[in-house]
Amino acid sequence: MRNMPRTLTEWITPHRAHQPTLDRRLLSWAAAVIIGALSVAPLGAAADDHEQGTRLESWAVGHVGVLPAVTVPYSNQTLREIVHTSVGGDEVRVRISNTFGTAPLVIGGAHVAVSSSGSSIVPGTDRALTFGGRTSVTIPAGAPAVSDPVRLRAPAVSDLAVSLYLPSPTQGETTTFIQGSSYVAPGDVTESLSLPGATALGEWPFVSGVSVGVSEDEGHTVVAITDSATLVSQWPRALADRLNALHIDNIGVVSTAVAGNRLLFNSAGPTGPEPHWGQSVQTRFDRDVLAQAGVGVVIVWIGLNDLANAGAFWPPTEVASVDDVIAGLRQLIGRAHEYRLRILGCTISPMGGNTSLPGFDTPAHEAEREALNQWIRTSGAFDGVVDADLVLRDPSQPTRLLPAYDSGDHLHPSIVGGQAVANSIDLGLVR
Repeated sequence: MRNMPRTLTEWITPHRAHQPTLDRRLLSWAAAVIIGALSVAPLGAAADDHEQGTRLESWAVGHVGVLPAVTVPYSNQTLREIVHTSVGGDEVRVRISNTFGTAPLVIGGAHVAVSSSGSSIVPGTDRALTFGGRTSVTIPAGAPAVSDPVRLRAPAVSDLAVSLYLPSPTQGETTTFIQGSSYVAPGDVTESLSLPGATALGEWPFVSGVSVGVSEDEGHTVVAITDSATLVSQWPRALADRLNALHIDNIGVVSTAVAGNRLLFNSAGPTGPEPHWGQSVQTRFDRDVLAQAGVGVVIVWIGLNDLANAGAFWPPTEVASVDDVIAGLRQLIGRAHEYRLRILGCTISPMGGNTSLPGFDTPAHEAEREALNQWIRTSGAFDGVVDADLVLRDPSQPTRLLPAYDSGDHLHPSIVGGQAVANSIDLGLVR
C-alpha cells in the first residue's frame, strides 16, 4: 500500500510511452469527473442548505408491534398525529417506520403543520412532504423512511401535526401506546385545517421521529431509552422545558420509552407472546438511540423489569441476576462509546408498597435494586449518573416513593416526580 501512486498523474505517467491512447482517454475521463463534481455539488447544496448544517432530533417514540386492541385495518383514511417538539428549528424532516410490518406500508400522501388544538392546524403552516421528490412512498417491511426536509418554523416545546394518508388496507403493526393525541378521519384530508368526522385513537402508528434543522453550528440530541417509569413521569419533556427556559436552544431531548421494557429480553404482550412486542433495550438500541439525528448523549433507565418481573409476567427461564443486568449495561456503554456518545446511567426508583404488579415488591427484589443502584453510582462505568432513586425516595422510608412524587401505584413516579428528576440533572452532563 505504501508504494501506491498518490495522484492520478503519477499513476498515468509510467504508461505514457506505451499507451498514449489510454493516457488521453484517462485524462479526459478525469477532467470530466472533476468538472461534473464541481458543477453538481453546488446545486445539491443550494437545494438543501441544512443538509450541510446541524440536524437535531426534536421528537421521537419507541415503537412496539401491534397492540391487542388494534384489530381493524386502516383503509382510505387519514391519520393525524400530534407530536411535541423539544428543540425548535427552521426546517422539519419526518421519519415514518414500518419496523414491525409484515407487508410494505403505502403512504399515499403526507403533510406536516403547526398544531392548533385538537385535530386542527394553524392556517398557513401546512407543508406537503415528499420522499425523494415524490409525494407518496412505499416503505418495505422492517424499514423506515425519512421525508425530504421542508421549510417550516417549528417552535421549541410546542406541537406539530403530522398527517398520513393510507389509501389501501393497512394494519397498524408498528405502533405504541398513545404519546399525545392522534386522530383518524375518512378519505384523504391531509391538507384540511381540521379533520371532519375525526375519531381519537388510542395508539400511535407509524410516525416515529421529527428532526429539525438549526442555525447553531454546534448542538446535539439527548436520547432517553427507558421503560414505563419515564412514560408516566415524562421527565424528558420536563428536561426540554428546563433547557428552553434557560434559552439553551441547541439541545434536543427525546424519549424512546417502552412500557414493560427490559434490558436483556424481549417482552411479550399483555395478552400473549407477540414476538415483536416490546423489544429489549439491547435489541432496539441501534434503532432507537444511534439512529436519532444529532445524538450526543444517551440516558439509560432500565433494569427493574429484568430483576422483578420474571415468573410474574415473563417465563421463569428469563430470571436475571444483578450481575446479568450489569453485564447488559456494560454492553450499552461499549456500544455508545463506539459512536463517541456520552452515556448516563439512571438509578432505579423505589417500589415499596406496590401491589399492582404481583411479585415486584419483595425483600429479595429490593436487595437487588439497591445493589444495582450502588453499582450505577460507584462503578464509574457510566459517564455520569442521574440519581432518580435519591431524588424520588421518601427520606423517612427510603424503599418508598415520596408521596408527592408517587403516581398512585407506589411504583411509577408522577409528573411532579418527573419534574424533580429533570431538575436534578447536572446540565454539564448533557451539554
